[in-house]
Amino acid sequence: MNLPQEILEFLNRQHGQTLLIKGRSGTGKTNFALSLFAELATLYPDRFQPRNFLYLSSRVDSPSLEAQFPWAMEILSSENIVDAVPTAVDDSDASIFSDELTFISAVNDRLKSQEPCVCVIDSFDAINESTQSDPHRLVVALSHLSAPTKAKIVLIQEGDHDSPLDHIADCIIVLTKTMTEGKLWRSIRIDKLRGTRIQKGIQGFTLFSNRFQLLPSYNAEQARRSSTFQVIPHSAGKFSSGIEKLDEIIGFFRRGSTIFLDIGQRVQNEVTNTLILNFIANFLLQGGGVVMIPPNMLSFRRLKSAALRYGFVDQLNTRLRLFVSAISELSTSSSRAELGESYYKAIASRESKDLENAWIRVPEELRSQDCSNILNVVGFGWLQSRLGADDLPQWATRIANDTARESNLSIVIGYSSTEEINKYLADLSEVHISLSVKAGATILRGINPPTAQYCIFHYESGGKTSIGFREIV
Repeated sequence: MNLPQEILEFLNRQHGQTLLIKGRSGTGKTNFALSLFAELATLYPDRFQPRNFLYLSSRVDSPSLEAQFPWAMEILSSENIVDAVPTAVDDSDASIFSDELTFISAVNDRLKSQEPCVCVIDSFDAINESTQSDPHRLVVALSHLSAPTKAKIVLIQEGDHDSPLDHIADCIIVLTKTMTEGKLWRSIRIDKLRGTRIQKGIQGFTLFSNRFQLLPSYNAEQARRSSTFQVIPHSAGKFSSGIEKLDEIIGFFRRGSTIFLDIGQRVQNEVTNTLILNFIANFLLQGGGVVMIPPNMLSFRRLKSAALRYGFVDQLNTRLRLFVSAISELSTSSSRAELGESYYKAIASRESKDLENAWIRVPEELRSQDCSNILNVVGFGWLQSRLGADDLPQWATRIANDTARESNLSIVIGYSSTEEINKYLADLSEVHISLSVKAGATILRGINPPTAQYCIFHYESGGKTSIGFREIV
């Protein structure tokens, strides 16, 4: 769903309503209003027909509207656009905005003739100026139009300031855009929804492809059902992540390089797991090997379950090695049973030297299995909890140096709880990818190399679950 669900359900009620859209210039007000037409016609075709849509514009002329929003013209016919923007040739409908009484009368006639009507007035400020009316009186007049005709009147207001419209509007939404660290962030806030519980007060959105699209929350349950993995071949000089869009965003991954995944607060573990599992599957299914000091919550049980979904069950014991702490993991019979499988490497103590000795032997084991390339996945949350912080720089340097020397690939993972080592990991890694959460959406962006921001999510299509990236513009 591209618009907030509670707003669409609210507008689907039988009685007339007034919706107020506030926002400064360039926040997406017109885009949102036109998207209302599209969403209502799609979701509730029995109630909302395109012939009953009306767009009154004193701000955007018809040719500009058609050029900027061609998708909207598939729903909104030219007969239903009242264009009052002054032009060199006076062929507009500006006469209906000559004064307050004429305007109210003209709108009332159109609402009755197109009942039930969805009418967008873009914008209230410009019309108030054109008609030279008292804003309070015009507000009251508009409020009396929606009830008898059961119309949905959508008013667009320039700026996010308080106004007389606030008192008569049944629904108030505010669109904003801000710049943080050179990156654009857009949000929609529902300030008022009369008689309806607001589910999500603030959500992020994007205007990618000039369409208003909400940024969906990451659905961990859908991620665990991911079922569309396909191998993406490595090239002579670069590795693929196994995710086509991620390769496109970053530009593949040079052999011998280290990738730093910088995981912010509130990022679900399943997001990290999904990215990592695609890398793992793409390596294993092309004859490569994988060595893992696990990221948070990627246990051997989760790994075995993922092996079925991603198709690397046959490679699990031959080409993959997962380090776990014997002290914490061997408390259950199911854990002890895993010791008979080759991929399960239990470390009996918390000493760095014990892990180091095991780490040295594992690549030799994998090379004996004819592994062409090796992917190292190292969770520094796991390392810090077992070894402490003092040994982490040494481990980070060792991993990066070994990776460069052997022309392999390493992914090092830091969290908000490993803040001190994160700076070190950022400095030594060739690729730095940040994951964060804003207004409930999980945001991925490249810090090195710098990229746009993307909302990462899962979606279902044709009975299959896939990973998606929605660019934020």
